[in-house]
Amino acid sequence: MISSRSAAHITLFLTAMMLLQSADSFLQPQARSPIICIAPTKQQQHRYMTNNDDDDDYIDEDSLGDWRSFRMNLANSATSTSSSSSIDGIDLSEDDSPPSTAITSEESSSSSTTTSSTKERPKSVSKQNEQLLSAQNSALAEEYINGVWAHESSIPEVGGLVCRMPLESEIYRGSPDSFMYQKLQTFLDSDDYDRTEDVTSRQQQGRSSRASSSSSTTSQSMSFSALAAKTVFWYRGAEKLLKKEILQIMATANANGRIDPSDLDEESLELLQLYMDHQSTWQEVCLVTEMSNEGKGGSKTITINRPMAFKLSKSMARLVLMGALLASENDSTNFVRKERDGGETQNLVKFLGAFENQCAVYVGGPDDMDKPAVLVHGIADLPGAVEISRGTGIYQGGLEAAIDGVLSGKYKPLDFRFFVGHTRYAKGQLEDAVTKGKYQPIACSRPLVLKQCIQLPKPLWHE
Repeated sequence: MISSRSAAHITLFLTAMMLLQSADSFLQPQARSPIICIAPTKQQQHRYMTNNDDDDDYIDEDSLGDWRSFRMNLANSATSTSSSSSIDGIDLSEDDSPPSTAITSEESSSSSTTTSSTKERPKSVSKQNEQLLSAQNSALAEEYINGVWAHESSIPEVGGLVCRMPLESEIYRGSPDSFMYQKLQTFLDSDDYDRTEDVTSRQQQGRSSRASSSSSTTSQSMSFSALAAKTVFWYRGAEKLLKKEILQIMATANANGRIDPSDLDEESLELLQLYMDHQSTWQEVCLVTEMSNEGKGGSKTITINRPMAFKLSKSMARLVLMGALLASENDSTNFVRKERDGGETQNLVKFLGAFENQCAVYVGGPDDMDKPAVLVHGIADLPGAVEISRGTGIYQGGLEAAIDGVLSGKYKPLDFRFFVGHTRYAKGQLEDAVTKGKYQPIACSRPLVLKQCIQLPKPLWHE
């Protein structure tokens, strides 16, 4: 039996599609943006070089330079256009500060009446987040403040992120074979959806806010306004459709507030499955640690914004250090195992000595939660550590050296992150989830991955 849930718990919208021509924040992605530059795999480079008969076209991969620095420079140099409204926490309104201008000597005479429609990306997303990071890890905070970057990518990549999209976006961008996708398209074209309520009013608001500005607008800002209006239109429509459909499902609940799935039709079951999956993965931000290569194997991600513990008890330390055991093959209940010998006892004592009072433990995902936690950090010279992908500056492993380093005072406990479990995808599953709008890949610099997500004033998903 499935408990009913409140239909009001429909989450905020963060879709990269509305940022096709603009980026209101330097950490908000730009859909299909020209700044995307995905590094080719070694297999792709090999195919290119071996399929070319001209020796003069040979490319030495070492001469390509640091492609992540290249993307950082492009991302930070991008500009954003002013916009006309706001939608569920995404600011589309005119900025209070005057936009930056680029005036030549020939234009100086008209500079008092003409300004550029573009403005530089803001250098800060949340001052409170930065202050918290500075208290936790000053070196990483400096790296974050001076060089953080992120933008939308078309495909997931190791060292990048995938962010859970709102259910509204998943339905709109989903498979045409989906019942909810078909219902939404029908609803948007029907008279039941008052388009003027959600679009015209926002267009009028935008015109009013721009009344005092220059009468000339660029084609870029005009095209963004049209795109923003379209996004508001379909998103509000999806919101209303979801509320209507969920209320219908809730109406089937019995006197005890329980819903019997056998009483639901196929369409309602599809929505209920989508809704419950969305609730379990709400606003999760995941680090991609493995991707299938050349059609072999699957992918793996670690959710980085689900805190589990801030300090270590003895049982939590055992779980992180040694994992858990299954009670039996027929019982999926986990219990924390105890030390098997003096060596494990000694390791546990050292681990508690280093991390007992301060330790960042996260739920990394539902798979392999009975295994020891994965250690993630940004320390390149830590013995036993392995970079998850060349050039990312993100490392896994090196627990023994981490414990010794914290005990000696060389490192701080919050220089490290522990993740219990992960999410494992079969071949093509993660890519399929991206295609269907469930996740949005984000290419980013390492401070976004390495920073702690403990009581953040502004949640990581909104950064």
